[in-house]
Amino acid sequence: MANHGDLSPPADGGSQQQPISILYEYGRTPEGTPLSYLLYYKPFSPTRRPVYEDGTTKVICLYRMVSPDQLELEDDECYRKFCRRVTQEGQRHGGKLVRTVVPQPDPSGAPVAGVGKVFLEYADLDSSAYSKGMLHWMRFQGRQVIAVFFAEDKFANGDYDT
Repeated sequence: MANHGDLSPPADGGSQQQPISILYEYGRTPEGTPLSYLLYYKPFSPTRRPVYEDGTTKVICLYRMVSPDQLELEDDECYRKFCRRVTQEGQRHGGKLVRTVVPQPDPSGAPVAGVGKVFLEYADLDSSAYSKGMLHWMRFQGRQVIAVFFAEDKFANGDYDT
């Protein structure tokens, strides 16, 4: 049973910051007794600290954002629009985006490494880890996107196969 006379803040074992108590008065009874609540406000930390996984890199590979057989990537205007939109999403969710790579299919039909994948390179690990968390399972044009970290050396060499 809860102790309703206890005005201490609820116990939160993992909390680093102490909650701030605020007395909120919202009216009076007919006898003149104030009606009030004691509220607790826990300050929000403005810094975001992602939890790093093993294998965290500055490069994220997005699967299922576009299908490899989609004809819109063959048209240059649609391809540029798609790249702009992906860059905007990457900046919105991660911040310090350095480069976006969307491999374009060859018009002759020759196989191209990485077609159907989107690669986002960030300036630091914090940005890429935060972006991966935000973009993983995001819906884009009706598809659920899968975000995974990609090896930086393979990305730098242009080897987009996994």
